[in-house]
Amino acid sequence: MSRELVFVGDVHLEPDDPALDDFLAFLDRLGERAERIVLIGDLFRIWIGGDEVQQPHQTAVVDRVAALARRGVAVRYVEGNRDYRVGVGRAGHAFDRVTGRALVEEYGGRRLFVAHGDGINPRDVRYRMWRGFSRSGPVWTAFRCLPRAARMRLADVAERRMSGTNLAFKHEFPETEVRAFAGPHLAAGHDAVVLGHFHVERNLDAGPAYPGRRILVLPEWKGSRRHLRVSATGDVGFVDS
Repeated sequence: MSRELVFVGDVHLEPDDPALDDFLAFLDRLGERAERIVLIGDLFRIWIGGDEVQQPHQTAVVDRVAALARRGVAVRYVEGNRDYRVGVGRAGHAFDRVTGRALVEEYGGRRLFVAHGDGINPRDVRYRMWRGFSRSGPVWTAFRCLPRAARMRLADVAERRMSGTNLAFKHEFPETEVRAFAGPHLAAGHDAVVLGHFHVERNLDAGPAYPGRRILVLPEWKGSRRHLRVSATGDVGFVDS
């Protein structure tokens, strides 16, 4: 069976989510054909690093990802806006790599620059400040000193408040800003820029300045049941999950 590189975006699983079993089954199917899987952030509605605050639905997914790793499937994670230090205790276990920034994936003769996409909007100053503050070393240390219940309440309140920022930007796909973000990475020689975050599927021609290159935006998985596939021969496209 041919192997492939798979990208999955914005699953947003919640406690008691009816989509959990479907997502676990999807991971099992990927284990039969994928050589590498990249989850482009926001796997859960909110995800805080550290096993002591992990919830049952998160444990189920992490355990399934770890099973894929034992089968030789490389699984990588790009943190999104709902992820807080996910790599703590998980990089090198379930995931062979976790990053809060970006990845470069090479497969089938293609070179792809991969990011979640939440930092693209230069006007969302409030979110940018929150992201830097909430993930900083001193804040993380103080947060870890709180009781578990207090940590969960605080994270939930913060996520709900931040989800209401810059709604005008979120309700319309910001193609101009996305193209501006992608340009330098395409100019650096990447064949495509792959993003999540915006919950819409887009396969954009990068324009005459970058002939043959693409900007690929993943839909949110739970509603679309779609993902991005790169074959061993370099074919790239969105497919049903």
